[in-house]
Amino acid sequence: MKERRQQRSQDPYRALCLQLEQVRADGELDAMVVAIDNGLLVAGAGERSVCEALGAVAPLLGSPSFNGQVPGALVGQRIDVRAISLEGETVYVAAVGRAASDEWVARSIGGVRRILGYPQLTARQLLVN
Repeated sequence: MKERRQQRSQDPYRALCLQLEQVRADGELDAMVVAIDNGLLVAGAGERSVCEALGAVAPLLGSPSFNGQVPGALVGQRIDVRAISLEGETVYVAAVGRAASDEWVARSIGGVRRILGYPQLTARQLLVN
């Protein structure tokens, strides 16, 4: 069986960045990130300023208090975000681009869970989040 991953790392941070970069490239996205509840960027792929802006707004996008304004680096872009729970902590996986798609975010979640040592979600569980 041919190994599909061309680059690997034992370092979780580096592995997350590599995984996000692969999905970002495959989906022709501007950026992909993993962020935590306070908007802190855990890992990202794409231009740093776009990643930081996306990480900052990812937790807000589903919030009732979100006013609809996004940082300048994200204006005019489509943003897709999924919240996942890892041992009671909420982690956000987000993508941004002209044609961002929830499909790419869902694809990345499997890699994020694998890299961080959590079991994969079933298709039904992914639809719930």
